[in-house]
Amino acid sequence: MLRPPALPSTTFKLFALGALALLLLIPLGMVHDLVRERAGLAEEAESRIAAGWGGAQVLMMPMLQVQLSRTVADGEKLRIERTQRLLSPEFARLEASLRTELRSLGIHSLPVYASQVRIEGRFEPARLRQDLQQPEQWSVDRVDLMFAPGDLTGLQRLDPVSIGENQLTLAPSGWRWPIPGSAGQDVRSVLAGTLAPAALEAALPFRIDMELAGSRTLAVIPNAGSFEQVLQGDWPHPGFSGGLLPREREVGESGFQATWRTHVLSNGLPLVLAGADSLGDWSLKSIGVHLVEPGGLYQQNERSTKYSILVLALTLLGLFLAEVLAGIRLHPFHYLLVGLALAVFYLLLLALSEHIGFLAAYASAAATVAAMVGGYGGAVLGGWRQGLLAGALLGALYGFLLILIRSEEAALLLGAIGLTLLLAATMYLTRRIDWFAAAPSAPAAS
Repeated sequence: MLRPPALPSTTFKLFALGALALLLLIPLGMVHDLVRERAGLAEEAESRIAAGWGGAQVLMMPMLQVQLSRTVADGEKLRIERTQRLLSPEFARLEASLRTELRSLGIHSLPVYASQVRIEGRFEPARLRQDLQQPEQWSVDRVDLMFAPGDLTGLQRLDPVSIGENQLTLAPSGWRWPIPGSAGQDVRSVLAGTLAPAALEAALPFRIDMELAGSRTLAVIPNAGSFEQVLQGDWPHPGFSGGLLPREREVGESGFQATWRTHVLSNGLPLVLAGADSLGDWSLKSIGVHLVEPGGLYQQNERSTKYSILVLALTLLGLFLAEVLAGIRLHPFHYLLVGLALAVFYLLLLALSEHIGFLAAYASAAATVAAMVGGYGGAVLGGWRQGLLAGALLGALYGFLLILIRSEEAALLLGAIGLTLLLAATMYLTRRIDWFAAAPSAPAAS
């Protein structure tokens, strides 16, 4: 069995390296906290951009709010009963075309859009009396067309609504519906316009044309008996999420187009409501598009820091094996400087990625740290070849880490395979070492 020259310090060195590794977790944790802090600053910058441009838009199909009353006998007196109904369209179709761009505030940017939106549909007033007792006794007192288009900051244009034979100009109302707003509010402002009660004598077709600006998301609550939605835009990385996925979609470098079709039986949204109190959960049924930025900058930085413990452990293990196999004695201070260099990698990566992008920053930071460790390793390991090998191995480790970061779905599989191979290589290289006697040799006295 191979036995490098022995000193009774191997066990102590292992404990010292363990303590050093725990100590190095402090700067690594500080860098991880810094990544989260910078991500919070980016979210704050995005909120400021959205406040001036328009937030994530969640539209809702227009509804008819109808006030009804009837006179009933109460003993010898007559009294008036009143009730209210909210009616969703029997059919609705939305078409929207998105023009996207990046708006920046300092070093942070946010994908925003301006969209041309057209909504067409039809109301069936006959549904209003279906759940009323003695429906023929009820008369219509007031009819309002209610429309909650989302974050009104982004409403750049709203043409008069064509409904039946009328052209109706909508205006802000005092109504606030308990639907989570596009900008995070708990209620949503409602635009309204009044119709003559006689308008409910027949089916009411309608059309709404508007220009709506927003950021990241354009979604629609499909509150209609039968609903169809067609969205198209020039963003090459759309994300489709929500209550239902699109029935058809086309995605390319020039943009996307997607079509949704839903029915009242599939979306579970009733066509007639007694009031707005039950609207609170409707936003959970929204369908639409999200402007995805592949591999978010701070998300990738955070994922890289999560692997920092692995990189640190493997690097320290490599140095320790160099001691044992080559008979070179290293001081814990050597390990400390190398560990600090590994921590600097993540700080350098974060700082550079905010200005030149993640991939370029990763390559620059990895090359810099690998060169530092390689040069330092050449000095302490006794030759430039050893230093070149140390730098190359660290560079390969960073390359493998980049693969794990970019391959989100296969990260677990690749990581498991990589660690298995590294463990197998370590077991092979140390298979003949007597660990009871193995220790780095002291340099010979000159």
